[in-house]
Amino acid sequence: MLNLVINEWNKVFIRKSNYVTLFIILGTSALLSLMPLLFNDESAFEDISYGKDWQDQAANQITTLEEENTKLLTSESKVSFVNEITASDNQDEIERLNYHLKEGIKPPANNNLYKSLVDTSDLNLLVGIFVTIIASAMVSKEFSMGTIKLLLIRSYSRSKILTSKYIATLLITVTYYMSLYIGTIVVALFTSEINSTTEYVYLSSDWTYMHSNFWFYFLGILASNLIYLIIIATIAFSLSTISRNTSLSLGTTLGILFLGPLLTLYLSSKTELAKYLLMANWNLTNYLPGNNPSIEGMTFTFSMIINSLYLFLLLFAAYYSFNKKDILA
Repeated sequence: MLNLVINEWNKVFIRKSNYVTLFIILGTSALLSLMPLLFNDESAFEDISYGKDWQDQAANQITTLEEENTKLLTSESKVSFVNEITASDNQDEIERLNYHLKEGIKPPANNNLYKSLVDTSDLNLLVGIFVTIIASAMVSKEFSMGTIKLLLIRSYSRSKILTSKYIATLLITVTYYMSLYIGTIVVALFTSEINSTTEYVYLSSDWTYMHSNFWFYFLGILASNLIYLIIIATIAFSLSTISRNTSLSLGTTLGILFLGPLLTLYLSSKTELAKYLLMANWNLTNYLPGNNPSIEGMTFTFSMIINSLYLFLLLFAAYYSFNKKDILA
């Protein structure tokens, strides 16, 4: 079994297209970490590094921002759109600093390591696209090239062959996902400030500030996004096995990936049954502190059960199709 997994891993990993994919993922995540430096706006907040007297620094900064807002919003002429945006940004920063003062948490620099790591999760969709491309061809490509016959003449059962392909798909998924954060960490360690406390302050879904231990919060993001990618990989892999058509599997999975959340949003306004859709449950970051489920009344346990049921049904259909149909035809 291990040899089968290694063989399937090598089939994917040694391809030139795989190295291009890894380069794109690493490069994009690195570029995201460099954005604050590449597009630094002179009007943006000064990237202050707070010292031992951070309370005084924060209080002085709040005073400065409040004075600036007074000037921006009390002009004799009509207040410009740019001034309104600047004042809004200033107000957000005032609220953030006030929260730090209230909770006694030393503020980090605006460009900090924690923020870089959390912002990297915005690229999860990019990884999902590449995972879909790999998983959609994992089985169907064997049929289109005729190499499936070479696998079946070996002494392994069909179930073991399919399992090895699924495991290899998941390993590739994890590799792509890890690459996303490796690119971020390598760049962020040299371009952003290291946070002085493990407490992480962030905006909740109702636009109020709150804080959590960063590492617990970040591990929650990592686990939630990885489960999401595993679901996407399983959908593409199962469709690839059932249809034996790479284009159909790829197109269908990408359609679900992009249109699924919109469909869920529409149906949730029409019926409560929308909460039983896979797309309504695959984003487990909705259950992290400060967030809300996609549909009111849903719970983490409910979403995990729904996700597990869908994965079971998809894999059951894939194994049934692979084992029972005349795949040599």
